[in-house]
Amino acid sequence: MPDTPLLFQHLAGMYAMQLLAVGQRSGALAALVEGPGTADELAERAGLDRRNVAQWLRGMAAAGFARHDDRVFTIDPQTAALLAGGLPVDVVGILDFVLALSAEPVRRLPDAMRTGRGIPSAMFDEIGAAAGGINGPAYAGSLVDEWIAHDPALLARLQAGGPIADVACGNGDAAAVMARAFPRSTVLGIDPGAPPRTDPPNLRLLGATSGELAAHGEFALVTCLDSLHHLGDVRAVAAQVRAALADDGVFLVAEGAMTGDLDQDAADPFALFTHASGLLYCMQENLAEGGAGETSSIGLGWVTDALRDAGFGAVTEFDSDTGFRVFLARK
Repeated sequence: MPDTPLLFQHLAGMYAMQLLAVGQRSGALAALVEGPGTADELAERAGLDRRNVAQWLRGMAAAGFARHDDRVFTIDPQTAALLAGGLPVDVVGILDFVLALSAEPVRRLPDAMRTGRGIPSAMFDEIGAAAGGINGPAYAGSLVDEWIAHDPALLARLQAGGPIADVACGNGDAAAVMARAFPRSTVLGIDPGAPPRTDPPNLRLLGATSGELAAHGEFALVTCLDSLHHLGDVRAVAAQVRAALADDGVFLVAEGAMTGDLDQDAADPFALFTHASGLLYCMQENLAEGGAGETSSIGLGWVTDALRDAGFGAVTEFDSDTGFRVFLARK
C-alpha cells in the first residue's frame, strides 16, 4: 500500500499479525501450510467452523499471506519459509506474543473458530465503545446531507418533525447528528449498551433491541448504520423495523461497500481492515446472536434479501464516497 498514509500502513500490519496469530493458535494456519485448499477443505482439515475460516482466508489474502485461485487458497511461500524456522527468533513465539498482547475477545477467538458459536457482545464492551467513534466524521458529513437527502420526500418529512429511530446506536453519535439536523423530530437511539445521553434535548437513548422498537411509536425513519451485520438474524431485524415504521416510512441501512469478489476488493486499501475486523469482531457478535455470519466481506446481497423477505417495497441503493453502500427501503 505505497500510497496509503503511514498510520494506516501500521494499522494494517497490526490486523495482519492478529490474523496470523489467531490462525496459528486455532490450527487454521497449520492447515494452510499443509497444502492448498478451499475454505471448506481447510476448515475440515483443521476441524474449524467454515464461516470463520472463510473470513480468516479473506483477510490472509488481503494481507498477502495467502494466494488464491478459483477459491483455492495457498500459503505465500515467503510466509511459509519464515514459519518453517531457521531464523534467530521463533516466529511462532512472536505470534503467541501478539495474541497475548491482544484484547480478551481476540484471545477467545481461536476457540470461537472451532465452535462457530461466536463471542457474546458483552465481551466487546471496550472494543464497541472504541469502534463507535470511528465513523463519526462520515456520519457528521454525509448522514443527513447525502444519505437522507437522497430521498427528498423523506428529508421534507423529517424537517416537518417526523420521528426517527437509530437501531444499534452505539454511543449515540449518529443519532445526535440527526437530532441536531431535525430539531422538530424526536430521535430514539436503541442499543443494549446505550450510554446515558441528554444532548441534544430531542434525543433519547434506550437500552433495548430492535424487537422492542414498535412499542415506542411509529417512525418516519429508522436507521441501522454499519451495524446490521452484527445483529444475528438480520431478516428478523428487518421485519421488526418494518413493523415499527409509519406508513411510507423508510429504513436506511449503511454497510461497507465491498463487492464480495476477493480480487476486486483487494484494490481497496481498506479491504484488510474490513476482512480482519469482520473476523475479530463483527462476525463473532453475529454468530453469538444466532446469525449466519454475513458481513460485507461476502458482498451485500444478504442486505437486499433481508429487506425483500421482510416485505419492504421499493429499495434504492447507492455507494457513498465515505466507503458505505446506503440502502433506502420504503415500507
